[in-house]
Amino acid sequence: MKIKTHIAKRLAAGLLAGALVLGAAPQALAADTIGGADTAQVPVAREIEQENCIRWLLDLLGLGGSKDKITVDYLNVRGQGLRRNVRMDLVDCLVGITYTELGSIGNFAEISDRAAAEAWKAQAVAIHSYLEYQNQYGSSANALTYTPVDQIPAATRRQMENAIEEVADLILVYDAGGGYSVCDAVFSCSAGYNTQTGVYGTCSAKDAWGTDVPYLQSVESPYEEQYHNILRRVVGKDYRMLEYNDSRHPDEPYVSADTSHKSLGGFVQYDTLVVNGRSYRYLNQFVSSRYCFDFTADANGTPAMAYYGYGHGVGMSQCGAVGFAQERGYDYRQILSTYYTGASLMDSSDGSVSSGGFNLWDFLFGWLPF
Repeated sequence: MKIKTHIAKRLAAGLLAGALVLGAAPQALAADTIGGADTAQVPVAREIEQENCIRWLLDLLGLGGSKDKITVDYLNVRGQGLRRNVRMDLVDCLVGITYTELGSIGNFAEISDRAAAEAWKAQAVAIHSYLEYQNQYGSSANALTYTPVDQIPAATRRQMENAIEEVADLILVYDAGGGYSVCDAVFSCSAGYNTQTGVYGTCSAKDAWGTDVPYLQSVESPYEEQYHNILRRVVGKDYRMLEYNDSRHPDEPYVSADTSHKSLGGFVQYDTLVVNGRSYRYLNQFVSSRYCFDFTADANGTPAMAYYGYGHGVGMSQCGAVGFAQERGYDYRQILSTYYTGASLMDSSDGSVSSGGFNLWDFLFGWLPF
């Protein structure tokens, strides 16, 4: 990142910021957002004055995130609908979309402040990568939803900004042999469950959409149900559903099905599902294409299809990301390397690439307080 290439500036900024904090903080600079609103914090408390002072100084030295802009071809803005060619502050953009996706997870007693910060970081990097990919190849159908930052509770917003500013310039890339390309870093709320193997896991792109993508493979994700039951307070969706009839033949109950070709998380592969002797090539022929499923019976013994998870299940699982951060102490790099097989992190500000979840700067200087 830019900050990591300017050690002397960092040290000077830290010393000068410490001196300035002892005095009056300068007037906070307004962020340039799509709504034209002043998103700077109002200095109503000493800690906010200090925070604004340091941010003002870093911006002045060219070290802060608020100088970075991003243009998004398609963006759903909460309360405003779909917008085209939106240019906005990069950190604001990532904070607003991350809040839409993960909400104020830092407020849950079950999730530590550190785990929330690492999950937010992982989500922000995935979002930045996804936006860059969609700018190149996407359409309005793939637009994410942005919550204007002035609509986010102030305390949560500060927590998210502090976390996401550290990673705002990072994107996921993949080297297919001809140089690095940005990853289509898709994500979903929760992954599925394979009743044949007893394992929770994500779905590969090939299983879901018929196209093999090297960095979108099926991987184990053990914390799905545990953390979905927490995060459902944000997303408001049940983990499991039951379907009693084939949606194409509503008068015919499920009798038999071949579900032997499954991904790790129980997603039946693209063109191998056979129900009642009929082959189903596209999963969206069912009522929900956004769940993995298995065949079972309800409490009365009626044949039924059981759906697990919420979302397409490809790429990063949000529930799993929070679980890895909370239960295993994973940082955002470890979370991303778990879900995006073989992908690397590129600093979009200078083109430098790190891989394998390892960063030499952090190894040598991560102990420093900046």
